[in-house]
Amino acid sequence: MNKKSYLIVFIISGLFLSALVNINGKLLLLAIPFLVYLIIGVIQVPDNVSLLANRTVDKTSVVAQDTVETRILIQNQGNTLVNLRLEDRLFPTMTILEEKPYRRVALSAGEVTELSYKFKAARGVYAWDTLRACASDPFGLFDVECDIPAPGKILVRPAPLQIQPVTLKPRATLPAAGPISARRAGSGTDFWGVREYRPGDSLRQINWNLAARHPNKLFTNDYEREEIGDFGLILDARQLTEAEALEGSLFEYSISAVATLAKNFLRNGNRVSLLVFGESLLTAFPGYGKQQLDLLLWNLARAKLGGNLPFTSLKQFPTKLFPTHSLLVIFSTVDSRDQEAYARLRAFGYEVLLISPDPVDFTAQRLPQTQTNALASRIARVERVIQLKRLLNLGVKVIDWQVSQPLEPLVRKLALQMTHTRNI
Repeated sequence: MNKKSYLIVFIISGLFLSALVNINGKLLLLAIPFLVYLIIGVIQVPDNVSLLANRTVDKTSVVAQDTVETRILIQNQGNTLVNLRLEDRLFPTMTILEEKPYRRVALSAGEVTELSYKFKAARGVYAWDTLRACASDPFGLFDVECDIPAPGKILVRPAPLQIQPVTLKPRATLPAAGPISARRAGSGTDFWGVREYRPGDSLRQINWNLAARHPNKLFTNDYEREEIGDFGLILDARQLTEAEALEGSLFEYSISAVATLAKNFLRNGNRVSLLVFGESLLTAFPGYGKQQLDLLLWNLARAKLGGNLPFTSLKQFPTKLFPTHSLLVIFSTVDSRDQEAYARLRAFGYEVLLISPDPVDFTAQRLPQTQTNALASRIARVERVIQLKRLLNLGVKVIDWQVSQPLEPLVRKLALQMTHTRNI
């Protein structure tokens, strides 16, 4: 029974009681139409609902806020349903663009109808298991509800940042051709040096100018070998304060940055691993290519702010996740209690780069411009600068990122500094 049927029952009961109290048969006559109305509803309520649903989502993977269309074909495999309401499940972060995720229809035996709508959604994994069906009598007094299996899933990837390809150069490389200068002779494009010719050397690499000055000898040009690197991406998903909305917004910027750099590293042929560190742990062991990128994006789409595990537990992760020659790129707003963890990572031989979205600047832009807020921002800024300088003293490379500004110039500047340091 639903609210409408309860109202009819209430009216009938009221009329009967009024007739008994007032000893007035005319009131009983007034109750008869309502009683007939209720009896017809009871007689014509569906005894069972037998529906078959098939869901089709036009894309299996999209970028956040892209348009997605879902279509559900519903076939009636039972008796005629004169009053059927179909309603699909919605998620809080979905926005309906066209049509509606519900409809009311009459469906004859064997007849097929369609429920379709378009939506856009924030980053995440959206999975449907069922479609809600509610069949009732012609008057809508009594409902028979059921969930029809209608599975479907879509991955909404984080929106990438606008960044041109950039090459970060770790100290150590892997013995495979790639974009990173290995500081040793081999196949490459940058001149490395000259040595005496050895049988088997390519004739294209013979230095004929030098051979002209030494008629009895041949010399071969060597080029600097270019190899690939190991990159470990660590996303800090801990909620460190009570400002959930603030941290959530900065977290989305970090996720976009992780996705962008992961795509950049993998496009250059490097090997990349991922750790999302928060209430739960999401990991992707080192891998290459598009398949690895899909795995990383899948984990980033599932990442959520939560828990507050100690950052020092990073030391317990196996070297299979982060080989010791990796360049670790950590995305975190920085907490004063994390200094020991960074020191341990440096002691284990990792090269560490911290990309830190600036919570002080982000908050200051959203607070009223008062003298108290300005003073609080200055104090927070001083504290943050001290924390970052301590990390710099540990040998951690730091990018202090104000998320209102593009990340690319900061990464490119650091890449040039790292290249210059390697060449000294």
